[in-house]
Amino acid sequence: MRTLLIGLGIAALGGCGPTPNGNHGGDDDGPGDASTNGGDDGTPLPDASCGAQMAMIGVVNLGDPPDLLVVLDRSGSMSAPPTSFPPQFTPKWTIMRNGLTSVVTSKQTAIKFGLLEFPSDDNCAADANPEVGIALNAAGSFNSYFASRSPNGNTPAHIALGSALTYYNTLPVNPAGRYVLFATDGLPNCGGAAQDQGSDAETVAAVTALRNVGIKTFVLGFGTFGLPAGVLNDAAVAGGVPKAGANKFYEANNAAELDAALQAIAGGLVVPSCSFQLASAPPDPNNVTVTINGTPVPRSPSHTDGWDYHPNPMTITFFGSYCQTIKMGAQTNVSFVYGCPGPIVE
Repeated sequence: MRTLLIGLGIAALGGCGPTPNGNHGGDDDGPGDASTNGGDDGTPLPDASCGAQMAMIGVVNLGDPPDLLVVLDRSGSMSAPPTSFPPQFTPKWTIMRNGLTSVVTSKQTAIKFGLLEFPSDDNCAADANPEVGIALNAAGSFNSYFASRSPNGNTPAHIALGSALTYYNTLPVNPAGRYVLFATDGLPNCGGAAQDQGSDAETVAAVTALRNVGIKTFVLGFGTFGLPAGVLNDAAVAGGVPKAGANKFYEANNAAELDAALQAIAGGLVVPSCSFQLASAPPDPNNVTVTINGTPVPRSPSHTDGWDYHPNPMTITFFGSYCQTIKMGAQTNVSFVYGCPGPIVE
């Protein structure tokens, strides 16, 4: 999973492109060269090469945002600081609040976030009524939740994950992806008749049930330093998006590690779109060059392999191999300059 950083530029000068014989616009005395060719009064012409002056303009990633439901542990142990070396003194709940609100704020227009807590009754329940419903621009709702909620109760992880499936079943299937972030600071309990009885198998089964209907689960262990990793590893593998390495779940034992884990998980869900919306129209839509990392991309009016204005004149869309490489996150900079005619393929 990768994050694509897109910069879209438009030249500040128009009509600066090379003519078919290689000349630069504004000079018909021969091969264009600002250092040797001059205007009518003999003074050198300014450098009018393509893209000599660039101004960044806004773009909108037109890809559909995926769903990410945070299934959050608010058991009583979250009121303690994380067990780590060197020792931490800030409660895990405070660190989790800061980390989640930060990542939701930064990604709220690219991911539909929601939140479902466990326990919901300060004991062993976890109902299917989310504290924050899955939606774009959810940062305010996350802030409101943390302002009025504090840790208490046990760790009914399998019940909460089952409730996550129940909640998802009330929503239309999002073709851009449906995910759960299962964030916990300890091992599941609330199994059987005893509150402190483990429920490892039930937790893995609940994650498997989600995966069976196309909902993948990220597992995040926060402040789990020194705890057995078995059930968290098993749940991470069952969830379909395990982390590379010996531990298949994301592990964090301080604020910096938590922020890194949350950014890695959320950032990996923002799939780059092959379409980008222009903030301003070029003077001549046929006199442009589109590049990826400095390499010109051919225009493809047949929409086979290259770029074209689609589905409207204010949107450029990549097709074929260029779209695939963008989706893979292998390319990091798309530029669009006018006054510079690029190659065309049919």
